[in-house]
This record gives sequence, structure tokens and C-alpha cells, in this order.
Amino acid sequence: MLEAGAIPESEPTINVGIILPEDEFTSLSIRLPKSEDYQIEFSGQSFLLEPETEIFFKLSGKEINFRIGDQEFKAPGEIRLFPVFPSNRLVPGQGVLVKNVITGRSFHWRKYINVTLPETLVLRRIEKQLILINELPIEKYLMCVATSEMGAECPIALLEAQTIAARSWLLANVEQKHRSLGMDVCNDDCCQRYQGTTFLSELSVQATVNSRGLVLLYQDKICDARYSKSCGGVMESFDTIWGGKPLPYTKIKADAEKDPPEWHKPLSNEKNIEKWLDSSPNTFCSPHVVPESDLKKYLGSVDEEGRYFRWTIRVPQKALVQNINRYCGVNAKAVKQITVKSRGGSGRANRIEIVYLDDQNRQKTFLLKSEYDIRRALHPSFLYSSAIIIKTIPAEAEIPDEFIYLGAGWGHGVGLCQIGALGMSLKGYTSDEIVFHYYPGSILKRIY
Repeated sequence: MLEAGAIPESEPTINVGIILPEDEFTSLSIRLPKSEDYQIEFSGQSFLLEPETEIFFKLSGKEINFRIGDQEFKAPGEIRLFPVFPSNRLVPGQGVLVKNVITGRSFHWRKYINVTLPETLVLRRIEKQLILINELPIEKYLMCVATSEMGAECPIALLEAQTIAARSWLLANVEQKHRSLGMDVCNDDCCQRYQGTTFLSELSVQATVNSRGLVLLYQDKICDARYSKSCGGVMESFDTIWGGKPLPYTKIKADAEKDPPEWHKPLSNEKNIEKWLDSSPNTFCSPHVVPESDLKKYLGSVDEEGRYFRWTIRVPQKALVQNINRYCGVNAKAVKQITVKSRGGSGRANRIEIVYLDDQNRQKTFLLKSEYDIRRALHPSFLYSSAIIIKTIPAEAEIPDEFIYLGAGWGHGVGLCQIGALGMSLKGYTSDEIVFHYYPGSILKRIY
């Protein structure tokens, strides 16, 4: 596993969580590839498996039960599956097919997909759930991240920039969300998307080869290179979203060569953010550069087709009440008012007050104190962004029938804006120019 604060001098092997305890899996179905020989190890036993073998694993008490051919097996400890002769370079569709893996945990795009995973698979029991880990060299992992995060149609400059950011974020190793489970990172949006070779392209392989070992550095430390789908025209600062000290290479900055005339500063001002959301500035992530009709072919396959630069979402009173009761631990009967108390430089709200009536008709108030909590609480399917203004229907009602969110962007807006980076690549910018635009003041260095 990766070590916090360490800059590796050779390519590390990482553990990627594919199925987590929160997914509540007690069974799992896989199919081995036709063209690779695989071996299985468990409980001191080891033997070769036939190509295209299908295996169904099921948790039973403290053991994992599975059948291979006519034989049944029980494994009290971990199970490992790995290729007998690992290849140096990946090809699309290489590896073991794992069925019905969750993508989009806790987000509006949550769904089940089949994924094909290269290298070693490790199956373990954690209390009453199964977990699955994909163990592989980091560069093979990164080959798959670029076209898990974005589509295979993207230009190579975008794929190289995405890969540099993904490598830097992972090796900075700041969050370590899943370390207690023996995982460096998970496969989903809480870390970064990884769907194995399922959507791998030759171009994403080449982008990783071209950028092998390249990371972003600031003052001799690897940059915590966060990224999101769309900044909505202005990038956000690290401290607005996650608190703590500002990171000098994540700045409040226009996603353009120069500040657009529609940007009246500061966007923390309610009148300014309202004007900003009602405008369509010519930024790299805007429809002026990447038409919304073209987005589907460029975005990752699990994304919905839609409008992300500017959007309007409506949520009925009843749905909002059910959602805040679920996530905020209150006993609301009706929401009376939602007021933004604090915003960052991109207009993203990071502190919101909600006034509601409880089940005894008493008026109460509580605060949402982070961008994530705001997006989770204000909509049952997780809001695209917290860069919003809030209107109600009827407008002056004591208890509105409906809340309307007018918003910009998709995600936290810090660091690389994926649709903006796509726009830059379509305009002919190089991967170096792209990453220096989104992480100003950083430098590139090849560490292995």
C-alpha cells in the first residue's frame, strides 16, 4: 500500500476497492477470460482454472463458499485470483468479468454495471459482507481511470492531463479514506472512477505511457490534485470545500484565458451570483466551446446526458422533507425557508440555514455546514453542485409547495474541470498547458 507523504522512486502496486462493506454484498459472480490463464489461491490450496470458468461466491457464516466444476470449496480466509503470466501492457476487455458492481455510490447516477478487472483480485469477508480488491501496478490502474472518468472519444491531451491529475492525487495520498480496509483507493466518485479495462481505449493506454511517472509538484510535495466534472466557469478554492489551509495551486480562477465580462466579483455576493447563473459566459467548460449535444460522447459511460454548465432543478416540499429527515436527523413536517449563509469564490454555498416546522408544529432551525452536506440534503438524488440560488413556488408562501434550484457546474469545482479540460484540448492546448491552467504555480516532474 501507499505511504502518506512518500514520493515513490519506482512504480508502486496499489489496492483498489471494488466492492465495499457499505455495498452489502453477500455473494458475487465472476467469469474468467478466454485468452488468459488464471490461478486461484485460498486456505493453503492453489490450482489453475479453466478459461471462461464461471464462479459464484457466497458468504455463509464465517466462510466463503464457491463451486468450481463439480467441486465445492470453503474458504475461511481470503481468496486470490491472478493471471499466471501477467502482461506488460493492457488491452481493452482484458481480465476477469465481475458482475453487477455498484457505480455512483450515494449519487444521482448510482447503478449496477459489469466491469472487467485486470491483474489480481482479492476476495475477503468483513463481518457480514464480502469485499473485493483489485491489486495492480499504478500505471495499469491509471490506464483505466482516464476512460472511466471520461469517454474514449476524448483527445489525447485531455487523457494525458486527466492521468497526470489522477496520478498526482493518488500519490499525494492525503485522504486515505479506505486504509482500514486494506485499500489505497476505491473505484468510485468518493475517490476516482475505476472500471478496469471495461472502457479502456488504445488512446488512454498511450496517454498513460506518454505521461508515465509524471506528477504535479508544489514546493517539493506532490499536489493534492482534486478535480470535478464541471466548475461552471469559475474554479473553487480547496479551503471553501474541505476547510483547513488554502492550497496555493487551487485558486478562485476563471476557466478561461481571461476573466469573462459576466463575472462580477465576488460571487459570494447574492446579487452577483444571481447574475452569474443567469449568464452564459464563454469559458472552456461552457457550451460555447463544448456543445451540450456533444457531451455524451465525451463523458464517461455511467454519466447521464444532460446540461451541467447551467441547470434548473425542482424538488417538491414532500420530497425535500423526506430527504432532510433521512440525512439530517431531524423530525421536519415542512420546510419554510432555505437561506445561503456563506459562499466561496465560485459561488458555491458551504453553509446553509434551513428553517422548518417539526412534527409538533414548532419552528426550528439547523445548519448545513459543508458543500457535500448541502448537495446531499437538498435533493434526493444528490445535487449537481452547491453553486445555486434558491427560489420557491409560491414565491411568498409561508410553506412553499416547491423549491427551485438554479445552479452551475457539476461537482466541487476545485482543481481540474474535466469538461473545461476537454474544451481546452479541443482548442489545441497541450496536456502541460491544461494542468498548469488548473493547478497554477505547480511544476511537472517524472518521479520514476
